[in-house]
Amino acid sequence: AIIQIDEVTVDLATVPYTDFEVTLDMQAGVLHRQFTVNGVRVQVDRFISVATKELADLRWSFTAIDGQTHDVQLTALIDGDVVNEDSNYDEKFWDVLDAEVTNDTAFLMTRTVPNPFGVPQFTVAAQQRFVSDLPAIDVVQEDKQVGNIFAGQVGAATQRIEKRVIVTTSRDYADDAAVKHATDTIFASIASATYDDLYDAHTAGWAERWEKADVQITG
Repeated sequence: AIIQIDEVTVDLATVPYTDFEVTLDMQAGVLHRQFTVNGVRVQVDRFISVATKELADLRWSFTAIDGQTHDVQLTALIDGDVVNEDSNYDEKFWDVLDAEVTNDTAFLMTRTVPNPFGVPQFTVAAQQRFVSDLPAIDVVQEDKQVGNIFAGQVGAATQRIEKRVIVTTSRDYADDAAVKHATDTIFASIASATYDDLYDAHTAGWAERWEKADVQITG
């Protein structure tokens, strides 16, 4: 995602920041990251669901801690322009089959390129939807990239943007139409769930795993 605070793009390699912290909660299977830039504390929580194997959930929380009001913008993308780090001559391995964008959803379907080695091709579809305190204001639609843009003012009250991504593949479905349809079907199954519902289902799944493990995590 691309975050802008007061029209400044947040790149921690180039902008001043404080209070940086990253924590991997191995017991719950959740990655937490936080930092403060331009008076705004940003917290990011993300997990790959154990309860719904196709679901990735990412939530950004923005809170102004300097007594001021700030303009915050977040661009959430699905990028199909993937290059393997060890590929020759920046070779690309994915062809885009379908790309769709609405005000607050985005969908991208890609297939691996043909190869002379007998490796089967497969298709991957990704769809993102949102639960957001900030309004959707624009979309991104390029040849191999789609996305949604949210923006608004952030004060002392925390504003959150939750991105839910469903990823399906041809390894699990009969054809590309079924791969695409599955993203809608799975989203329908979690449409009424809150973030806490999804989080609790995920962490309960991890608790069951740890019950079977020899390793105990405390603290």
